[in-house]
Amino acid sequence: MKKILFYEPMPDILRAEQVCALAQQEIKEGNQVFLIVEEEVQLLFRNAQNTPHTVCCINIIKSIVTESGVPFFALPRNAALRKLFNDSPEATLKKIQQYRKAAYGDIIADYNPDLIILWNGLVHYQQDFISLTRALNPRQEYRYIEAGWFPQKGTYYQDDRGVNAESSIAFTCPIKISTRERESINNWKNKYYTQHGKHRIKDCGYIFVPLQLETDTNITMFSPFKTMAEFIEWVIKNTDETLKIIIRPHPIYPAIPKLNVKDIPNRVSFDSETPIYKLLAECSAVIGINSTVLLESLIYNKPTYALGSGLFNSSEAIIKQNIDTPIELNSGENLKYESDALLYFLLKKQNSIPLFKKTDSKTNTPSPYGRLSILIARIYLTLRRKLNTK
Repeated sequence: MKKILFYEPMPDILRAEQVCALAQQEIKEGNQVFLIVEEEVQLLFRNAQNTPHTVCCINIIKSIVTESGVPFFALPRNAALRKLFNDSPEATLKKIQQYRKAAYGDIIADYNPDLIILWNGLVHYQQDFISLTRALNPRQEYRYIEAGWFPQKGTYYQDDRGVNAESSIAFTCPIKISTRERESINNWKNKYYTQHGKHRIKDCGYIFVPLQLETDTNITMFSPFKTMAEFIEWVIKNTDETLKIIIRPHPIYPAIPKLNVKDIPNRVSFDSETPIYKLLAECSAVIGINSTVLLESLIYNKPTYALGSGLFNSSEAIIKQNIDTPIELNSGENLKYESDALLYFLLKKQNSIPLFKKTDSKTNTPSPYGRLSILIARIYLTLRRKLNTK
């Protein structure tokens, strides 16, 4: 039996259910589990919001964590720190770090976990937590979890080194695969085509460019470009002027985002409506930074160029493009074996997220919240989800 500690402040509803489901799975496997959450968390940026802000997590904790059956501690909200953060975000982060240290130090030392699990682990508040726990135990073991790829929804991978370009995957060259394993991958690819629109693979003479969130750690840490405008300008300048370019905004934006791109030529268009798998199936090539779309493009046998670092660093399946050199497109035919090997490798790493199950209130661990406040939080989250799906 291992003593496992999960740390996740819970600013996201879906992530809360996923983390709790994974914690439930560890308990089911016979491990002892404890969860640390926070009633509110101060963020410098998140998703489409690129300015400092505070996220209240208390309704998510009341509605999901209290019904998970997982023992937990919730860091109380601190009104004084919230006000300081609103006035001076960067300067207040040190004080917030000290507040966490004062609250968590004894808990972590007393629990003495064998393993600490974090989702992603690259965000500033997670790095603070890692520094704190490593100071308490220099030999502390960690496991990092992140969304999978095929598809992202409902899947995850785990890694003892980190996620994305910091994962062990990024430093491991995919092993050679057998003829039977290639047949297995081709069968899986055919199934993937069918599940995602069954679009015929052809070359319609355009470059497909998927955008990413500028606040994502893939961009803030592993990209040569700080903004999508810089990235688009590079693509326009460094590709064949006779080729059309179709740019796909990140799906979190409901419409085409406002981008400060200078002098957009007629050959460039933005498309948020066409199914992404149709755009992949019919493009000449894909150019991106380190989006998951670059991995999906391999399923469609498209030559794929990456300008940033990612899971694919040690594979030849995706062409690592030097930003000081214009792109010279090739057919990608000579990279099909490498593509199949990388896909096979990633599929072996990918797992399905277990189903989150609400436990009987009689068996739940004692909660610091009253039954009425939990009920109100549950109603609030239900209404919020309905609004988000409209």
